[in-house]
Amino acid sequence: MTKNRKIILILSNIFLNISIIFISYIMKSLPLEKWYLYFAVLSLIQLFVNLYTIIKLEQNFFSLTTLFLIFSYITHLGSLPIFGFGSKVSLPWNPLNTITTDYFREACYFTVLAQSFLTFGMCYMLWKRKNRLIYTQKTITNTDENKELYLARTIGIILIIIGIIPMLYIDINRIILYRTGGYLATFNIGTRGFVSTIGRMTEIGIMMILIGNKRNKKKAIFIIFITLLYQSIIIFTGNRGRPVMFTITIIFIYFNFIKTIKFNDLFKMGIFSYFIGILLTFIGQIRSYSINNINTYIELAKKSFIEFSPFKILAEFCMTIITLGRSIEFIDHTQNIQYGSTYLASLYTILPNIGGMLIPVINKAIYVYNWPDDVKLGLGGSYLGEIYWNFGNFSFFLTFFIGMFLAFISNQIYKFYLEKKYIFLSIYLILFPNLLWWIRDYFMSMVREFVWISIFILILYNILNKKKYKYKN
Repeated sequence: MTKNRKIILILSNIFLNISIIFISYIMKSLPLEKWYLYFAVLSLIQLFVNLYTIIKLEQNFFSLTTLFLIFSYITHLGSLPIFGFGSKVSLPWNPLNTITTDYFREACYFTVLAQSFLTFGMCYMLWKRKNRLIYTQKTITNTDENKELYLARTIGIILIIIGIIPMLYIDINRIILYRTGGYLATFNIGTRGFVSTIGRMTEIGIMMILIGNKRNKKKAIFIIFITLLYQSIIIFTGNRGRPVMFTITIIFIYFNFIKTIKFNDLFKMGIFSYFIGILLTFIGQIRSYSINNINTYIELAKKSFIEFSPFKILAEFCMTIITLGRSIEFIDHTQNIQYGSTYLASLYTILPNIGGMLIPVINKAIYVYNWPDDVKLGLGGSYLGEIYWNFGNFSFFLTFFIGMFLAFISNQIYKFYLEKKYIFLSIYLILFPNLLWWIRDYFMSMVREFVWISIFILILYNILNKKKYKYKN
């Protein structure tokens, strides 16, 4: 795209989003049933407008920015099409049973505002990316690609060796807890934070080995197959979030850096996504059942296959709006705005929690811990709820900077890929699943993992880079 066409595209997006915000504000006075339908249509129009803009600017429909927009919509506004279009699917956790319709409306309106400014921030950074990428392509450094691929494979293997025992310990214990106490029991695993961080090294190691084998498609496919097989076992404990985001990251790496997506691949991805959707809704239904109840499993599997629809996916993941609604409710009642302190507290979680000294900090960073026990029970996080808890009514302006940050990470991922600097590419990819999961989690969750694993990778890179190595051209 030429510079002028980019400017026209971005200005058009700004105009359409402002129009959507204005119309949505006018619709606040509509009767509830009409509001559901009109706001559902309006929010879907906003999603498609924003996706079209970002895809044209990124020149890629499968990117961190587009995925973030899609998941942000599903988790926060996914219940709107269900209510608005009169879908008969049952909601595992109906938002209107937890928050009032007034706060539900306020949360939906805030989400539309926030996603507008989120997109504006992405547009700003992606508009700036053009000169950077052209410059990068014209001035590719004399990076030894074979050496970078060798180091990516080697460091990846080291990370897997270090992380596999803690990972297996956590996952096996999670399976045992699920068998004895169901899905909610898996949250009582009791492992310390640093053990979890070391366990995550296995996932990063797999990502690096996959990148290191970018020239060997058969080996890359085998790595993906083994990874999907393992993650599918873990997902049956009811813990869908992290396995799904890691799986998406693996598929992102394959189709962006190893094999170019063709039309046939889109068809295959569509079928794969369909069956993944069935699996996720099935997992959502079995959370409250014992793993030994095989007959119930079979019946639920049949039911999930027969009754599956896009509304089922929305129903499974749309409850994040509750956390945002609760944030709005508490700020309205208490005016106890945090002014960014939860983000600052999150940075301190980089330090080891020796003797439990960081427990007050962790409780501060996980903002729902500050709510009454009967309110926070069963609630997850929300990046929009978090920003509202910190800055109140006008915090939607600050999602502009979140959009800038997301587009910056996306820029860096492609920049280091073009420069064939696969170790630095891998470091930025650590953030990929974490940022997607942040949508329904807490900022704190990604800080320690990114900092410590990045430092460890850089130490290994500096050590191995100075030594002699053998590789095949």
